[in-house]
Amino acid sequence: MSKDIESRITEEATASEENPDAPVASGAKVDRPNRARSSVYSIRLNPDEVAAVQSLADDAGIPPSTLVRSWIVERVRVEQGEVGSAEAELRAAQRHLAHLQRHLSSPVQPGRGSPGASRLPAKI
Repeated sequence: MSKDIESRITEEATASEENPDAPVASGAKVDRPNRARSSVYSIRLNPDEVAAVQSLADDAGIPPSTLVRSWIVERVRVEQGEVGSAEAELRAAQRHLAHLQRHLSSPVQPGRGSPGASRLPAKI
């Protein structure tokens, strides 16, 4: 990227951060992909459940609400017969394997041995 473009992006980002209530410029395209979703569900989770969801979302690199929504949508598809139980189980296994891969490839923390070592069974 050229210095002129980088400089312009930095200027625009700074100006935007300094004046978040500024009107959107005419001709600018505003994209709100989730705007069509109009219903919000509130659920109650205890602190341990919140921490578990947050940890899983962090591991997946997505917001917790996106993770929970994906679980709900997947379950609805299964219940409505759009996805067979074998396919749902395969997707769950893929998510679990991706989680294990991220966990096992994370750096070793001092004094803790290899990451995830205490979670792995003695024999696989």
